[in-house]
Amino acid sequence: MSVRGHGNPVFPVARAACSAPASFLPAVSDVRYRIVAASAYDYALNLLAGRAYPARNLRRKLVQKGYEEADISAAIERLVSSGLLDDARFAEQFARSRLRGQGTSKLRLRQQLFQRGIPTEVSAAAIERVLDEDPVDLEAIVERAARKKLASMRDLEPGVLRRRLYAHLARAGYNPDEIRTAIRKVLETP
Repeated sequence: MSVRGHGNPVFPVARAACSAPASFLPAVSDVRYRIVAASAYDYALNLLAGRAYPARNLRRKLVQKGYEEADISAAIERLVSSGLLDDARFAEQFARSRLRGQGTSKLRLRQQLFQRGIPTEVSAAAIERVLDEDPVDLEAIVERAARKKLASMRDLEPGVLRRRLYAHLARAGYNPDEIRTAIRKVLETP
């Protein structure tokens, strides 16, 4: 006897296997578990192919997709053990892009990483590594942010301008000493 696929013999099946006891065949739930676990892993892998994710956000995506907690944990464990999911590497990449591209303050950067599920000590270490590898002129970053905001506030009185500029930079997470230095430079030079 052979099993046919589209009319052609695919593989021979012994008659004994067809009448084998149920213990011989894998349980349907075992097969389903392996398929779902593999699909949770595959879905996570597809997400990681698009961009980097921290473990917490990837877990949230898998939960939203409707996978079981055991399948999610297995998929994340597998990704972490293979080195495809690494919160420290994500934190470094994120810090590098935000410091270089947007001029984000260190405090704001720590807050953003914390919101993404990166522990405080991991984010602090990542920020320091980035600053050690690629020294960034923090004063220049604060000054650039001050000049950008100043462009939209030219019509204000000097006292109000100084106060609002200081408040804006403080909300952005910059150090008070850096803010005072930047405001002094920006308001002295046109």
